Amino acid sequence: MGHQSVHIRVTFLGLVRDQVGTGALDFELPTGATYGDLLDSLAPHLDGRLGGWAWDSATRGFSGRVKVSRSSVLDSWGPDSPLADGEEIIVFPPMAGG
Repeated sequence: MGHQSVHIRVTFLGLVRDQVGTGALDFELPTGATYGDLLDSLAPHLDGRLGGWAWDSATRGFSGRVKVSRSSVLDSWGPDSPLADGEEIIVFPPMAGG
């Protein structure tokens, strides 16, 4: 029997974590769910908490001012990308250069 759902963890670092109020959120989504489906599930947790600099409530997506890493692959996938069971998405503010 195959999985009827996929387990996805979204981890927040730095200022993003401070604003969201937690270090991680876990989601159970239907098998075949996409990154876009995950964003829809995230929206109620982020709307009104994460500032407009990082989250766009209208489009339900992260702004270009934060980095989103998916299973160690950075910014190389879109809303239609299917999610795999056990994936971790990491959202973090740009690191300060020096």
